[in-house]
Amino acid sequence: MKTSLTGIDPIPVEYVLGIAQTKATEAQRRPYIELIQRWGEEMNCAEEARQLLKRLREGQEIDPKKMPREFMPRYRQPETALKLIEIVRHINDVIASKQENWTWAHVMRVMTDELILVQLTPNRFDTIICSMIPDKGRDTVRKHGDYEYLMKHEQPWSQWPKPETSYINPTLAAERIICNQIALEFAPILMRTISADF
Repeated sequence: MKTSLTGIDPIPVEYVLGIAQTKATEAQRRPYIELIQRWGEEMNCAEEARQLLKRLREGQEIDPKKMPREFMPRYRQPETALKLIEIVRHINDVIASKQENWTWAHVMRVMTDELILVQLTPNRFDTIICSMIPDKGRDTVRKHGDYEYLMKHEQPWSQWPKPETSYINPTLAAERIICNQIALEFAPILMRTISADF
């Protein structure tokens, strides 16, 4: 590694990329993008800069110390945030394996009803979730599940018809079971006790 005239090692461009990946919005990432582009031009590393910016576009990695404002304060605490990220990654594995009928729309409903997240759009939810899961493609979350149906009900998922009263609304009772399964995953970090009710 080269040293500067001051005898201090220059900041590695990978370090700059790492910071950029923690930024939630394009506006917040813009100065880092410009810095990487300028580095590429001035250091004759245009191709390397393009590759780094491609990695940045493919996914921003969330920083447990700087969780987005959509999370309630409890979930912006680094220790809880780390557990939350771990849970979301496990949920992603379950969804990808198709071993359950879970969708990201169900996850959003649970995270909203359990006051992990304040109300947000499926697009913003997609951005946040993709930032928690390395290499998760953009737009994959917001296209996975019936957000309109699951988010239109005023009562929280825990007040939807139980399986024993499924004759009232069989579809919603089935959705309740899925939400209950997902809520059990979040149980270790929630303020209230969640029990299996299916």
